[in-house]
Amino acid sequence: MSSKKTTSSARSRFAQRLNDALDNIDFPQLGAGRQARLAELLDVPASNVSHWLKGESFPRTSALIKLSDLTKTRSNWLLSGQGEPYKKSDDPRDSSRVPPGTGTNRLSKEAFELGIKWMKLPKQQRKAIASVITELLRTK
Repeated sequence: MSSKKTTSSARSRFAQRLNDALDNIDFPQLGAGRQARLAELLDVPASNVSHWLKGESFPRTSALIKLSDLTKTRSNWLLSGQGEPYKKSDDPRDSSRVPPGTGTNRLSKEAFELGIKWMKLPKQQRKAIASVITELLRTK
């Protein structure tokens, strides 16, 4: 029973960190489109997002990475609360920075999805693909 209670508490703390991180990037408030917008951006069911925002479940690793990217937080901090929440260069609370998703340097959905797939590859395969890309760029 103690383990279940701890897990529930950990999910609640995750939900609080997620909601705080979304607030920091001026994301729509709860009850004002937060769940729907997040589901749309992450391409996941709104019911999943609802569970995360209420502290009823944790997201899958792929969704956690997307949440981390969106909120410019470190995924370890977002999930566990350990470590610093932001890299200094990514802190969205700095008012001189453009909020994520509105800048011209934002990755397309296709590029983001490729990046996620890239991270799942073994190091040796990533090196081989990087070599091919480097060679293709040289022959341009």
